[in-house]
Amino acid sequence: MKTIKIAHLYYDLMNLYGEQGNILALKEAFKRQGVKTSIDKLTKDDKMDLAKYDIIYIGCGNESSQEIVRKDILKHKKSFTNIVKTKTIIATGNAWELFGKKINEKEALGIFDYSSVSSDNRIINEQINKVSFLDKPIIGFQNRGSVNNNTENDLFEVIKGTGNTEDVRVEGIKVNNFYGTYTIGPLLIRNPHLTDYIIKHILDENKIPYKEILNTPDYDAYNAFIKNFNIK
Repeated sequence: MKTIKIAHLYYDLMNLYGEQGNILALKEAFKRQGVKTSIDKLTKDDKMDLAKYDIIYIGCGNESSQEIVRKDILKHKKSFTNIVKTKTIIATGNAWELFGKKINEKEALGIFDYSSVSSDNRIINEQINKVSFLDKPIIGFQNRGSVNNNTENDLFEVIKGTGNTEDVRVEGIKVNNFYGTYTIGPLLIRNPHLTDYIIKHILDENKIPYKEILNTPDYDAYNAFIKNFNIK
């Protein structure tokens, strides 16, 4: 059986809120399916053969780390442009800003037609989102100092919290299998149904049967949170 290959990009620079937990969530979810994974940790100045991976993940960093990564990731612009339609890419926190045109007027990858700028106010809040392809809400939080002008292919409808800007009720972006969102938590640990949605897609692509497994600590924690805070 195929080993699923995962790339954790800038694991040392973009891990401000323990977002490496999203990698652990993916690894454990595949393990429950009886599927092996290999995880490569890649960072600044590393050679990145992105086409060989099934999942590419990049997490949240502070503004200084994001700037270091912005400069380095531009070296891989052609690779990202070639794979964005075919690979699963997950970018959480301010990482998804790197895939737009600009960050504070500085060049970003330009994969998508949005730009980001620093916000006058720090945005810190609990987040509850609705997503069109799942029947359960997405929970998490935000702690960010920037806003984003994306207006197309929204990932989430915001039920509670903040959208791409403080004036809109939509957040993030989903194009093909690119998932970009300011919502952290870690996102995939707190929302096992989203994790399973992603891994099911990967398994389907590789013609590997998917088994629904709901009796896990992640689902127990999610269900308890939903019940305790009476989230619909």
